Amino acid sequence: MKKLYTIIFISFLTLSLITITGITAPNEKMKIYFEKTPSFYSGDSGEFSIVFDNTSNSILKNINIYVKDEYFELNKNKFIYGELQPGEKKIERIRYTVKAIDPGTYPLKVTTQYSYQVYCSGLKCDYASEGFLQEVPFRIDGVRTPIISLKDRSFEIKEVPYSLPIYIANRGSTVKNSYMIMEYDKSKFNLDYTENIGVIASLVKKEIVVTKIPETPGEYTIYLNLEIKDMYDKSTYLKFPIKLIINPIDVVKLDPPSELKTNEVNDTKLTLGQTTPQSKVQKPIFTILQEAILVLTLSGLIATISLMLLSRR
Repeated sequence: MKKLYTIIFISFLTLSLITITGITAPNEKMKIYFEKTPSFYSGDSGEFSIVFDNTSNSILKNINIYVKDEYFELNKNKFIYGELQPGEKKIERIRYTVKAIDPGTYPLKVTTQYSYQVYCSGLKCDYASEGFLQEVPFRIDGVRTPIISLKDRSFEIKEVPYSLPIYIANRGSTVKNSYMIMEYDKSKFNLDYTENIGVIASLVKKEIVVTKIPETPGEYTIYLNLEIKDMYDKSTYLKFPIKLIINPIDVVKLDPPSELKTNEVNDTKLTLGQTTPQSKVQKPIFTILQEAILVLTLSGLIATISLMLLSRR
């Protein structure tokens, strides 16, 4: 009998432990994972895809997801969905920059909050809410160095001022800061530019204005000396040759023929000679007309006075 009681007690204890374990263990209905395992480097930037997967048999409603950015700078870390059907997935693409951390394995912490269906009777369903903190592991594989190059290294210059469009490309980790110094023969060239470039994430354009070029056509080489600093302020020095093809535009000055000048002088003299007599003729005629008008006016005045005197007598 005692053995029976012992067996019943042990069975009850075991069932209790199983029940308690089932209550306290995370009953996660949503799984979170990377779509493809990304490679992360300290200080690097890029994009990863994360999956929110409803692995339960219930409809999940009022879903709120928050991705903690303890080790990342993210362009978006909050996601809200009205509902997810059983087996439905949401894939989100997130732009990121990894903070300056040491190599190793770290957790990407994701907090979830949602409601799930527990009972339905007809059209009425009851829902319960729960939330969990999930950790998605990821690894930092050290520091990836910047990979810098220039897109164009040859330019033809025919006249100044001329603007050199310098495209600096980066296929590696983000450059925190950068400076450039141009190396050239100052007796043949004048260049106007700013030394500070700044951050180089992928592609940066800088303008270098050429204000003086050699008089002799040909090919010349100048150098772009570039200092770049990574996320740890470690400096790297690079040097790029740039070829300048000088091909000035020829300006031809055309002098007028000597015969044309002689004809122009003669035409001028001829015109002056023709206009002078006309002005002399026109002046006496004008004077005669003035005198005639004056005489007629005086005659009319005398006649008027005479008539007035006669009328009084």
